[in-house]
Amino acid sequence: MKRTQLLIISVLTLFLYSCDKDEDIFSNSGKSDNGTALECDNLTFETENAGNYIYQINTESGYGPIKVYSKARNSDGNLDEDNRAMIFDSENWTGDDEDLNADWGKVLIIQELGEEGEPNDNRWGGEMVLTFPEPVTVKSLRALDIDNREDDNENNSWVILYDGNGKELYKKQLVPLGNNSKQTVDLGNTSGVVALKVVLAGEGIVGSAAIDNIEFCAPKDGEDTEEKYGCTRLQSYWEEHADPTKEGYNPAWNAYRTVEFYGSGSTYLDVLKRTMMKGSNYSELAQPYITAKLNVKSGASTTPEVDEALAGATAYFKGETKPTMAQLLMWAALLDAYNEGEIGPGRCKD
Repeated sequence: MKRTQLLIISVLTLFLYSCDKDEDIFSNSGKSDNGTALECDNLTFETENAGNYIYQINTESGYGPIKVYSKARNSDGNLDEDNRAMIFDSENWTGDDEDLNADWGKVLIIQELGEEGEPNDNRWGGEMVLTFPEPVTVKSLRALDIDNREDDNENNSWVILYDGNGKELYKKQLVPLGNNSKQTVDLGNTSGVVALKVVLAGEGIVGSAAIDNIEFCAPKDGEDTEEKYGCTRLQSYWEEHADPTKEGYNPAWNAYRTVEFYGSGSTYLDVLKRTMMKGSNYSELAQPYITAKLNVKSGASTTPEVDEALAGATAYFKGETKPTMAQLLMWAALLDAYNEGEIGPGRCKD
């Protein structure tokens, strides 16, 4: 579902109507810091089947897609690169997860390493990252089973909120309340949030738990805060229109086609066409970055968040900065959303 962008920087006092859990949360509204009208929503994970690995999800009201990527920690304490984000049915628990037995319906877990069958949360914890298609105001989430046992104390578990440039906006600890415990985590009505990370960890290599009901508010449909012009195209389009000897060649390539990509020894075109290496954060960012640069060169408008992502990625490719892996993935997700028309001026119809 295509949504308009929300400006991040503001000077006005935050004013939001409360999103009452006993009412239809999507009907509530308020104002962002810069006066943009907001609608509140709730990500419940009910739109997916238990046992599914997910990479993106929409709310029950249709907002999204919200991208999801979770990494499981192994018994040595290191994070595995593969996505282990899985849906778990708390009302019909499976595996050895009776401690996730609750009346919350579908929840999000990090699937246990070595387990590919029924849903079972990873005993060694890990990290979950959810990336929104635009900056939103995050209100709260629910956490299930943050343990406090002597041999399984998950007292280093956190929720961390970031803006589109990877700046930490808010951090809140998940309280270890015990086996099968439930808690609602107040996230401070934090505005400008593009990514939400949940860290499940504690004393030793632990961190089994689940999350649910992420309450947030996003700009209302039809609220435009930026001038939009031009349109964007996908990576496949640019690969197919890069040959100047063929009809349909797009002249935006003139600035990049034979140019070396930041000391890589390969041209922009070579990098774009290269089969992406699994787990290569460089490749995962380079291809949406090149696609976005071509879209901008061809006349597509951007947004402040896209401009920040492009500037941050440029500094990284030049070797001027050393962003975290999470930051690289956030930039890649935001540029993907721009290229796909989910933010910015929208996709071209050709």
